[in-house]
Amino acid sequence: MTPTTPGLAPSNEAAFASNTRIPDGQASASDLKPIDRTPVVLVPPLSAVSRPSDYVTFKDDPSPSPRKKKRLEETSPAGSASHTRDRRAAGDAASSNLQALVEEISEADEQDDGELSATTPSGAGSHFIRADQEDAQVRLLAPATLVKLDSCLQNSIAAGRIRDMSVDDASRLQDLCAKHVAIIESSELSIDTAWSSDDFSAWIQRVAVAETALRSARIVVRIMIGFHEVKEICSEEVLQKVVDALNKAVTSCIIPIIEIRPKELDSEIFNLASIHSKEIGQLLYQANRVMRMLVEILDKVEIAEEIITAMEFLAIRILFVENALTEKESILGTQKFEGLRRTAMDIISGVFSRYPEQRAFIFDEILTSFQKLPTKASNARQFKLSDSTSIQLMSALIMRLIQTSAAPSRRFTKVAKIQKTSSRKKKNIRPGSSDTEEESSSDTAAKADESDTSSDASIDKAGKEQKGRLAKEANALNDSAAKDAQYVIRYLVQRAMTASKTGDQPHRHLLDMFAEDLISLLGNPEWPAAELLLRALMVSMISITENKSTAPAKNMALELLGMMGSAISELVAATQSCSRSLENQESSSSGYLRQLLDDYLDGSLDPSELTNWDGPYRMAMAYLASIDSDALPTQSAQAYYLTQWARAATSSQSVADPKRDLLISHLRKAFRNKVWEPSDTTVDPVTKSQGRLGYALTVLNMNFCRQFDSIFKILLDSITSEQTTVRTRSLKSVTQMLEKDPSLLDRARNVKGLLIKCATDASPMVRDSTLMLIGKCIQQRPALEQEFFKPVVSMANDATVSVRKRSMKLLKEIFALNKRKEVRVIVGECLLRRSGDADKGVSEMAIQMLEEVWLSSFWKYADRADDISIQDKLALKEQMDLIVNVAQGSDAACSALASFLRCILKDGAKSGGVNFKVCQMFVSTAFDSIIDPEARSEGIEQKHVVQALTVFARASAQLFSAEQLQCLQPYISNLSNPEDFSLLRSVVIIFRCVLPAMPAIQQSLLVEIQKALFNNVSKLGKMELNEVAACLWTINGVLQNPDRLVRLVASVVKGLQKLEEKDLSDASGKEDSRRARKYIQIAGAFGKHCNFEGHVAEFQAALAGWKGLSVSAMIVNSIGPFASNKQLSPLRLDALNSIGLICQSSPLLFNQVQISDVFQQALMEGQSDLQSIVLSNFRDFFMMQEGQFPSKNEGHQADGTIVANGKLGGSMKASESDGASALIAQRFLHNVLSIALASQDASALAATEVVASINRQGLVHPKESGPALVALETSTNPAIADTAYRAHSDLHQQHESMFEREYMRAIWQAYRYQRDIVHDPLGFRTSPYAPKLHSMFEIIKSSKSKYQKKFLSNFCSRIDFDLEKLDLSGDIPASLQYARFLIENLAFFEYGRVDELLHTITCMEKVVADTGSGIAHSINTEVFHVNVDAILGNAQEPGAGTEAAMSQETAALQDVAPDRLRQLTVASIILSCLWETRTYLRRLYGLSSAQQRRESKSSGKSKDVSRAPTKVSGISGEKLVAAIAEKAASFSNREGMVQQCQAFVDLLSVDHELKVAAEGEADGEGVMRPCTPSGDEAGSPAPTSGGSRGPVKRKRSVSATATPQKKRGRPSLGRRKSSRKSVDEDEDWQ
Repeated sequence: MTPTTPGLAPSNEAAFASNTRIPDGQASASDLKPIDRTPVVLVPPLSAVSRPSDYVTFKDDPSPSPRKKKRLEETSPAGSASHTRDRRAAGDAASSNLQALVEEISEADEQDDGELSATTPSGAGSHFIRADQEDAQVRLLAPATLVKLDSCLQNSIAAGRIRDMSVDDASRLQDLCAKHVAIIESSELSIDTAWSSDDFSAWIQRVAVAETALRSARIVVRIMIGFHEVKEICSEEVLQKVVDALNKAVTSCIIPIIEIRPKELDSEIFNLASIHSKEIGQLLYQANRVMRMLVEILDKVEIAEEIITAMEFLAIRILFVENALTEKESILGTQKFEGLRRTAMDIISGVFSRYPEQRAFIFDEILTSFQKLPTKASNARQFKLSDSTSIQLMSALIMRLIQTSAAPSRRFTKVAKIQKTSSRKKKNIRPGSSDTEEESSSDTAAKADESDTSSDASIDKAGKEQKGRLAKEANALNDSAAKDAQYVIRYLVQRAMTASKTGDQPHRHLLDMFAEDLISLLGNPEWPAAELLLRALMVSMISITENKSTAPAKNMALELLGMMGSAISELVAATQSCSRSLENQESSSSGYLRQLLDDYLDGSLDPSELTNWDGPYRMAMAYLASIDSDALPTQSAQAYYLTQWARAATSSQSVADPKRDLLISHLRKAFRNKVWEPSDTTVDPVTKSQGRLGYALTVLNMNFCRQFDSIFKILLDSITSEQTTVRTRSLKSVTQMLEKDPSLLDRARNVKGLLIKCATDASPMVRDSTLMLIGKCIQQRPALEQEFFKPVVSMANDATVSVRKRSMKLLKEIFALNKRKEVRVIVGECLLRRSGDADKGVSEMAIQMLEEVWLSSFWKYADRADDISIQDKLALKEQMDLIVNVAQGSDAACSALASFLRCILKDGAKSGGVNFKVCQMFVSTAFDSIIDPEARSEGIEQKHVVQALTVFARASAQLFSAEQLQCLQPYISNLSNPEDFSLLRSVVIIFRCVLPAMPAIQQSLLVEIQKALFNNVSKLGKMELNEVAACLWTINGVLQNPDRLVRLVASVVKGLQKLEEKDLSDASGKEDSRRARKYIQIAGAFGKHCNFEGHVAEFQAALAGWKGLSVSAMIVNSIGPFASNKQLSPLRLDALNSIGLICQSSPLLFNQVQISDVFQQALMEGQSDLQSIVLSNFRDFFMMQEGQFPSKNEGHQADGTIVANGKLGGSMKASESDGASALIAQRFLHNVLSIALASQDASALAATEVVASINRQGLVHPKESGPALVALETSTNPAIADTAYRAHSDLHQQHESMFEREYMRAIWQAYRYQRDIVHDPLGFRTSPYAPKLHSMFEIIKSSKSKYQKKFLSNFCSRIDFDLEKLDLSGDIPASLQYARFLIENLAFFEYGRVDELLHTITCMEKVVADTGSGIAHSINTEVFHVNVDAILGNAQEPGAGTEAAMSQETAALQDVAPDRLRQLTVASIILSCLWETRTYLRRLYGLSSAQQRRESKSSGKSKDVSRAPTKVSGISGEKLVAAIAEKAASFSNREGMVQQCQAFVDLLSVDHELKVAAEGEADGEGVMRPCTPSGDEAGSPAPTSGGSRGPVKRKRSVSATATPQKKRGRPSLGRRKSSRKSVDEDEDWQ
């Protein structure tokens, strides 16, 4: 202890005692002589080795920082004098307590061993106990003594009095504690999950011993900290024991306990450990305390490399332990272990800071362990920040390391170097070996600063020199941090580029989470390295987008660029929000910051203003200094940010300014002191908001944020990429940025044009992403709806379900935002079309949307329809006008609207009751518009309103009332102009639909309606007649007065009989012809809708001479003569139509020979109008049979009740309709198929619909119509193709095994259909490339894999040929056209499984190898005249082969016959095109021969071959199509044919992928076939005869599904490997 010097004032004793402890001085208090009683302060002389740079110069009146003020206020509330006395007293007490304890321990240690025991009661002997160690007893400090000693040491160090203890005493204490530390080496701390409770209790006792050992280790390290300048204390061996003990406790005990989870296997040990969690937790606590001590010792002592390495490995091991997700799954608690991890991070940071040569090793260890991290955000982000948010611990560690890289290096001074060896060197690719040079340069700079900072005058003189040195040092530090950041980013990006989000490797997820962490900290001043790392990541991503990278890599880059661009926009918005929060502050600093932000937003900010002494940089530094500057993370943040400030200050080209020179001086001083200490009292204190705003302003002006426009431009440019996924990803990223900053729409005016272009993109993903972006644009800028409306409407009819759904959602939003009538009408029409979509999900979604936009807003009025306001009535009228406009669009719109209304009004509908009341309100509003012309809106006519009412009538008759029907009666009485006829038709439809549902309607009204209709029959057209006849028969069911109907029809029949004998074909019979047509139309309409079979007697009475029993037959016979081919076409058309209408109601008439002959004659004559009439009647009849719409016998009985119909409600006996259906199918199917395959017009569509209906009813064998349906699927008429596809799909599902045998014939018929009708014999369609047999293959893909493979084998076999039987007719041979059609379809099929694709490729290779070898041999011998003698001669005479090769083409042109050359050329083109397609498929799906052989042997059992193949992005069929076309064009001249033959021979001779297996060798499936190594694999060419002979043809093998052949024949010969590249390597196919 230091004795108190007599004669000194009490107030100066503390200063005196402090001076006596100066390390470099040797004076002690006992050597000084008091001279008087006045207070004096004695300062010892400087040591010889001391330097001015080791000290800090304070001004006379230093102004403490806010942090120091707060600490002073807390520690000395009673004033400085009292504070001094309290500190002195506390220090004296701590020192005396420590000295007393040390003396007791020393005395006890000096006693004889025999005098001590573990049970010594008290006194000196109680400080020791006995313990067993390696079969011997040792004396150790008692646990209580350790606790007391640790407390005394801690208090002495805190009071600055640790050096009152002598070095010998410290060394003795350290030795005693080291013995305790050594005990842990012999302790078994490992845990076994199979332990019993007794075993675990014994283990807990060993844990208690280990806990005491770690407490001793803590005392050892604490003594080292107190005596860090004494070599004897800082012993390498002792510190090594401490680290080893800590390592064993952590790795053997703590980490296994942390990793135990309450699972089934570990549940018992988990429960046992949970019971003793307190004891285990003490060990964790002591380990954490020891590690904290190690962090301190790292800052004071230079440690040996072996110890540093051990500490690094231990810390990294702790960092990558997977902690429990919740407290229930953890034994010790998640946050306790997170505290240990934070301490481990401090150790890594300390080593990184103090030992620059270790930095590369640390980065490598951390990055290579990155994949051990959890990929779920909830598991990974457990590092809590000051604002309660969480990030990954690794993200925080990397940022701290980067910040440390930019901190001025701190050298060890007057330190006991316990390291034995020279400095360590580690080899790494990352630059970082210039630290020694930096230290030497720092020394030079420090010496120069001693002279430069001596006075203000010298500062003025040396301003430029100071600025240059500061710039040099700051740039060097920044470059070091930038290199480290680039290294980290490069490592993560390279790993992420080879992984996917759905793959097993976590690197892609880890990179995303790392980027998200950086983005979340971009505006946080406590983590300034986030900006540098984001900048490095941005540069890497931009490089990927600009280089020829793969599509997945570009997608990753675009996604991250979108995230970073959004982060910049979000930072700008947050900065603006922070600025608004300062508006109420009157501080000049707040106003200055707001002004700077305004200048930044205007683009007029001068960067030099940021670096001013009172600018944002200083405010941010002051904020950092006010947090907790003693914390290591804050220290690294301050050092890094100080470097950035220095760089910015020295890079600005400002004129000479004393303030700037003073700023440089302050920054130089901060660099020398390695810490920021603000000393300018003229600057206002900084609040938290000001500090954050100032930091945000500086970040916005750094390089990362300045690249915002470049990021957005790259994303926009990527929208036009050739790769589909890249276009999709760029659209999503642009959408993400627009969400954060809508002003981008104004700044980038080309966005709108790009989106409109992408709306028609070939890729569904691109179109879907485009719609998403359009939606965001409209949401941010509603005015853009006018420009994007048309593309959105067109995409509502997209072929892809997801695109249609997204378009519908967007249309719904447009409907809600837009009040324009025309827009709402178009939206309604689009949604109505989609309500009948083939996809059930789309249809239901459209119906729900229509219900929401049309009806839901009126549900609140349903129960008070008579009590609504005028404004609500206007809204109701506006909605009804909208429905009227939609209904007047077309008949299809009316039909769709009726279906929609039926759906929402049907029984069981979710809102059926309320919807019914709303529709009643619509009907009532419509009647008001009909009655009162002034109530109708502008542009809506009366006929349009009545037409809309017909839709409601068809949907539900109960919506109308008798009074409303009575209002319509006048519109069928007076027909004075053409508009009256259209009104009459609509009104009649309403009557026909509603009257049967109103049995209580007034008889007088029905009579008046009936009378009016009868009076106008002669005036009506064909369509009106059809409706009037149906209405009159409906009224007759209520009135039961058929007499007038009978008289009308009888009079018509009489008129026809009179006209039958007249010649109506010349001009003189024009009036008679017109009268006959009217009679025929009336007879047909009433014959269809009226059932006169119960009124035969009345007709016999009205028609003298007719004694028949069927009124329908009588009417048909009266019309029949006018259907003859002798009649004029208009009259004949009406006759055929009327006969068909009547036959639909009386199917037995189809069985009459005369009628059948009439129909067949019309079908065979080839006139499309006649064919359409007959076929449309057939179609309507078949649909009636299928129940798609009712017949005349279905509907309502005479009393108005509804009749139940359907197959289940009828008899199981065959009806007359069934016989008629069978007759039509058997007699007319051939004619119908011929018509369907002869054109693509309306008659072909009707014929296709008839064929489809016949097949649905199972009236003919599938093979009769199946091939035609496959051909019709390829039609360019969407209606024909869709109808055929549906029918084919039904046939395939019902008759799969029977239908498979017809597919090859179907393919041939499809080719003929394309060649002769469509006039396009190619096998694909463009934009995008798709096979014409796509529909057929999609149906086949619904079958099992075995079925598909058999189909593909047969398909490929159709490409094979017999050379002598090739069809060479035509400019382009038919055999070549057909083969090309097949090959191009194979190329563009969407294969469902990998094994099916491999099977197809194998079949293609087999065709080329089997047939191609013979073709190549024939070309060699017949075209190029290669024989055995020539080969032997070329082998013996050097150079002869070249001469022979040069003469081949000449000889071919002279000797080969033209027909033979043409034949061989056709054969070579077919096989070459097939091989090109095989190569294209392998490249498209990324297949290799090794994979092909491996997966072929798996026989489809492996999951890898049963999955869907994945296409390689960026590969299209453009080059394949061009290559096939080029080969097919070789018929232009003889020279071209010879060149094609030569190219084919070269293909088989050189390409090592055409190596044929030797005879007797079989592959995994038991079939001998070619081996197809990939382009990068070595292979051997097939054996050749001479320079260009192809491989020898082997024996014919069985098909790919046949029984394997037995091995026989001669063994295969070894062949040399070829170094020639294959076609796969030479061609790109991109």
